[in-house]
Amino acid sequence: MPSSGSKSSKPKPSEVAAEAKKHFIPLIRNEYASKWNPMSYIYEQPLAQITFLERPLDVSPPQFTVTYGDPVDYALAWAAQAQAPIPFICAANDKRPGGDWETGVVGYEERLCRRSTLSANLATPGPGVRTVDHYPIRSSAAILSHDVVVFRGPHDRYETMPPEQWQALPVVSVPPTRWPKLTQHGTKYSFANERDMVKEKIRGALRVCAYANYTNIVIGDFGLGNNCRNPPQELAELWREVFLYDPDLRGRLRYVAFVFEDPAQSTAQMILDDMAKKSNSSSSKSKSSSSSRSLPSVASYTDYQIFSHVFDSGEVQRVLAQPDSRYGLNNLLAE
Repeated sequence: MPSSGSKSSKPKPSEVAAEAKKHFIPLIRNEYASKWNPMSYIYEQPLAQITFLERPLDVSPPQFTVTYGDPVDYALAWAAQAQAPIPFICAANDKRPGGDWETGVVGYEERLCRRSTLSANLATPGPGVRTVDHYPIRSSAAILSHDVVVFRGPHDRYETMPPEQWQALPVVSVPPTRWPKLTQHGTKYSFANERDMVKEKIRGALRVCAYANYTNIVIGDFGLGNNCRNPPQELAELWREVFLYDPDLRGRLRYVAFVFEDPAQSTAQMILDDMAKKSNSSSSKSKSSSSSRSLPSVASYTDYQIFSHVFDSGEVQRVLAQPDSRYGLNNLLAE
C-alpha cells in the first residue's frame, strides 16, 4: 500500500507529459518500430468506406460485461489472457492529437497520452493515408492506432514500468458529441439528427474494429461525464441497439466490456444539476424545483448502474424477444 505521503510525491501531469515526449516516445519509435507500428490510419467516413463482402453464419449478439476500473489496464490484462489484441474505443479531441495532454487536463485521452505513445500515433498518418494530418477530425471519422505502447501505470501515480513490461493495444479514437441539446428533463436528445449522429459514431467505431478483425472490445465512459453530458440511458440503449441490430456488425463481435473508471459518476445528475443552475439563474425557481423532482430515480443512478441494467443478460434477452420493425427489413435484406 502506498504511504500516507505518496500523494505529495505524485508527479505533475505536465512533467509526466514532458518526459513522455522527450524520452519515452522517441525511444520507442527508434528502437521498437519493428515490433510496434507507430502510425495511425483514419477512416473519414467509415460507414461508407468499409464494406464486408461476406456475412458470418453465426449472427448471435456479443456477450456483454459492465465493470469498473481503468479501461486500458482492463484491455491489456484481457489481451494477455486471450493472447490477442483487444481494442479500446477512446473519446478523442477533434482538434489536436491527444487534446491538451501536455498540460493538466484530466480527460481520459489526455491521461492515456501521458502514459503511452497515443499522441505520437495520432500525429503520424500511416502509408496510404491521403492527408499529412488527421486533424481536425471530422464528426463522422475514426482513427485506428494498431499499436499504442503503454509504458506507465494509471494516472493516480503514473508509475514507470521497465521495458519488459511495456504492452501495446489498438486504440480507436472517435470524437464524441459534446453537450447535446436535451429534452426538458435531460433524459433524451432533443433532435433526432443529433441522436442519429451519435449512433453513426458508434457504428463507425465498431465497424473499424470489425474491419480490423478485432472481435473483442473495451469501451470506457464514451460520451459521458461533465465534458460530454450525453443522456446515459439513451446512450446505453444506442450502443445496445447497434450491437443487437446493425446488419453489418451482427456476428462479427463476440465480447464487449464497458469499463467505468469511476463507478460513482452520474452524468444524469450532472445534467439535472446544470439544468437547475440555469433555471435558478433565470429566476425560474418554481420551474427548477419541478424539474428537479421529476426524475429522482434516474438522477440517483450512476452511469455504471445504468449500463449494468441495459446490458444485463436478462434485459438483452427481453429486448431481443421483442422484434424491432425498424431493423427487421434491413436484417432480412443484408447480404
